[in-house]
Amino acid sequence: MVRFRKKQEWEAFLEELKDALGKMGVAYRETGRIRSEGALCLVRGKEILIVNRFLHPMDKAELVRREVKGRDLEGVFLKPDVREFLGG
Repeated sequence: MVRFRKKQEWEAFLEELKDALGKMGVAYRETGRIRSEGALCLVRGKEILIVNRFLHPMDKAELVRREVKGRDLEGVFLKPDVREFLGG
């Protein structure tokens, strides 16, 4: 399991998660105009994960995990720690 202590470590890991989302065909967008943590949305036929930009990077990573949970990751190349974090 991924256990980082520093904010910078979570930020670096979040970048890896963003790359993984791109490989799954999901766009990642941050905004400060929402009151919730964020959610996976369908906009004009494309999946977009909209995330509150004011969240801590660890919370953003948890949101990514929660929103892509249950997806088939078999055909997607992911780094081992990213795959483990996403539960694949």
